[in-house]
This record gives sequence, structure tokens and C-alpha cells, in this order.
Amino acid sequence: MALCGDQERVGGVTRWLLGAAVLLAAPGCATGATRPQVSGLYEINQREMAGGLELQPNGRFRYAFDYGAVSEVSEGKWAVEGGTVLLTTDPVPPKAECDRGFASACFDRTPLTGEGENLILYRWDARILLKPVQPRPR
Repeated sequence: MALCGDQERVGGVTRWLLGAAVLLAAPGCATGATRPQVSGLYEINQREMAGGLELQPNGRFRYAFDYGAVSEVSEGKWAVEGGTVLLTTDPVPPKAECDRGFASACFDRTPLTGEGENLILYRWDARILLKPVQPRPR
């Protein structure tokens, strides 16, 4: 009988540890956040355009884009609200360096809409298609 009780106690501890490990490994779930599985690498490969976007699982992003004479980069925070991905540059460069067509792209809750697995960014005079580079977990 004592062995059976010990097995139950060990099983309960094991289940608790597994549950804690799952919560620690997925902090978005642990805090109740509802972030769709959009994190990952995206590429821009359209006529006269090249670049990419990395949406990191920790809520940070990196972006680079070349379009004709426009070359820009940015990094910052991303979030999802109402099914739309929003980019916010952080840290924000001096205003004189923002959105001049070179150097710094300054996003202020700039929306990326979804189109299937792709994301769409409207910037300059272009509809920029961001295609996932690798499959994301579902």
C-alpha cells in the first residue's frame, strides 16, 4: 500500500513539473496573451524589391528593405491586435533620420495585414508581400 501512495505522489509531482515546464517554455501562454503563430522569418522578393522581416517570439522584430533607390532598416517591438500585426520602431531614431528613403524606417503601430500565410505591408507607393521563409508551428 505504501508503494502505491508513493507512486501517486511522484506522479502528481511529475505532472506539476511538466505543467510548470510548459508554462515557462511558452510565456505568452502563461500570461494569457493571445498571439497567433506569426513569428518567424519572412522574405520580400518582388520586382525591384528585396528584403526581409524577422518576427521574434519574444515580441521583437528586425526589418530590412530595398526598393529602387530606397534602402532602409528598422528594429523594434511587434504585437497582434484584432488579427493585425503592428510594428513599432524601438528605439526610435531622431525624427530627421526617419522615413527618408534610406537608413531608418520608423514604424509607429504600422499594420501588417494577413493574406493566408503571407503578411502585407503598405509602404511608400508599394504593396509589399512578405512570404514565410520556413514553416511555422501550428
